[in-house]
Amino acid sequence: MLTSTLGGLIKDHRIRKRLSQLEVSLRIGWKDSSRLSKIEQGRVSKPSRDTIERIIKALKLNVQEKGNFLLVGGYLPNNQEVKNVIKVIGSKIDNWPFPAFLMDFSFRWLYTNLYTLKVMKMSINQKKWVEKNKPNFLEFPFLPSDQISVEIMKGEDEKNLKTFKIAQIASFKTENEKYQNESWYKKLIQSLMKYDDFRKLWPSTDQNSYPKKLFDYEYKRIIGIYGKRKKILNLHLSTARVIKDPRFQVILCYPADKGTEKFFSSTQLSNN
Repeated sequence: MLTSTLGGLIKDHRIRKRLSQLEVSLRIGWKDSSRLSKIEQGRVSKPSRDTIERIIKALKLNVQEKGNFLLVGGYLPNNQEVKNVIKVIGSKIDNWPFPAFLMDFSFRWLYTNLYTLKVMKMSINQKKWVEKNKPNFLEFPFLPSDQISVEIMKGEDEKNLKTFKIAQIASFKTENEKYQNESWYKKLIQSLMKYDDFRKLWPSTDQNSYPKKLFDYEYKRIIGIYGKRKKILNLHLSTARVIKDPRFQVILCYPADKGTEKFFSSTQLSNN
């Protein structure tokens, strides 16, 4: 059933704009207000994206209001919306002097810069694959070592690091708990059940497994072989939500020590 949060948001916008249910319903093309009334009360299943677009248009929401509206409803960005955001902020991600990437609230990886590829030991072809297929970050800790060849740990600070597997599951549950009845959520979790470690960790890992004081900050340690030498890279991660559509967030990384800073200052990037 539709959550009262989305129905309540529709009602809030309607009342704020001094519109009756009938006025909004007629703008949508419905003959009476019964359907809208049921949606506002959460008495029907979640409206389709097409129906929500018609409601948004009828309420005359601006771009930022629309983004907040779709986030509350758990509607994933479509391909055109992803392209639009990349067009606006892609250059900022590309020009960031350290790893940076774009993801949406469901943890889909949508765009990345070359520094991220360097750290993750990925090729430019994999960058294109990411932007085409939009893989979910929740899957990355469980991939075979021949697909992800670095060791990652995350935490509140360098003294409280957890394995990538625990950190990702706990973060995903914390940020997306309210969407667990969404079809995309169920489909994602079902797809990850093919990994033995995921099946073991998913039911036992929660927010208490990965305590944090700040919602938009993490400390990350990456261990890998770069060139012919093993290196430990320590990074601060800061999350910045896109103002006009908070379903999107940009992750910006900063070196957490001089060794990591030196690694990036001496790194040669290539588009090959």
